[in-house]
Amino acid sequence: MEAPAPTESGVAGGAGESAPEARPNAEARGLTLPNLIVIGAQKCGTSGLHYYLSLHPEVSMSDPKELNFFIAERNFPRGLDWYSRHFDPSARCRGEASPNYTAYPQHLGVPERMAEVVPEARLVYIVRDPIDRITAHWVHNYAKRREKGDLAKTLLHPNTSYVSRSRYFMQLQRFLEHFPREQILVLDNRDLRDERMPTLRRVFEFAGVDASFEHPKFEQVRHSTSKKKRATRLGMRVQRASRSRMGRRVPRRAWLAMDVALPLSKPIDKPAVADVKAALGEEVLEVLHEDAEKLRALTGRDFAHWSV
Repeated sequence: MEAPAPTESGVAGGAGESAPEARPNAEARGLTLPNLIVIGAQKCGTSGLHYYLSLHPEVSMSDPKELNFFIAERNFPRGLDWYSRHFDPSARCRGEASPNYTAYPQHLGVPERMAEVVPEARLVYIVRDPIDRITAHWVHNYAKRREKGDLAKTLLHPNTSYVSRSRYFMQLQRFLEHFPREQILVLDNRDLRDERMPTLRRVFEFAGVDASFEHPKFEQVRHSTSKKKRATRLGMRVQRASRSRMGRRVPRRAWLAMDVALPLSKPIDKPAVADVKAALGEEVLEVLHEDAEKLRALTGRDFAHWSV
């Protein structure tokens, strides 16, 4: 279950806290901070972009991909020393990708903390058809058995972020209060899927690295929602066993072989666009449409293939 939306705080750090250390102090101590951050959106291709960026010789992307540093209830309390250790000081471009950075109001104060710590960082925001994103988000949670009931109850449950994460203008507006427009690149996930090389050249240029770089692995497609499966009840028990102390001693290939031999999971039938729209209802669809219109005006793109 996703965390319920907390109460907004007037303090930049959220929940009454400020940045763990002032940025000038970080510079004086020689800490290495990112200058490129992929801020989301969830299920819009951030994993693929993180991977493609990591192939560039002038780019060092964090491992793991999602550091969630600027989120108070995640890794912000670990401090800048912890954050700095994830970046290569010799790299011209240092980056991370955390889709939870654009999960307002579930996570508060993210743009404020980011502007305090890395005010010159360039931000990349990937979007997609809002209904498609919600559907992919549902498939992701359904695979993990996080649903709240039927489709409508799940999508509109107050403790979930299905709708808010698809309100791209609303999410982006909060960053624009702290970062100039020229420091934010907005991409459609179709750009990365259908026009990958021109899009990657655009991203590389935005990041300040060699935009002409090419790599054979740029042809690979990363993380397809259509391949998601939902664990059966037996599969859930096996998953728990694999994570136990004894289970971790068993070779991974043995668990994979068991998944093939036993009915541990089954493919997920992705809901149709019409079913998702019906579950959301006219009022929510209008909110998504108004938000999409504002994003169109901001970016100058028509997103003609979107369903809202």
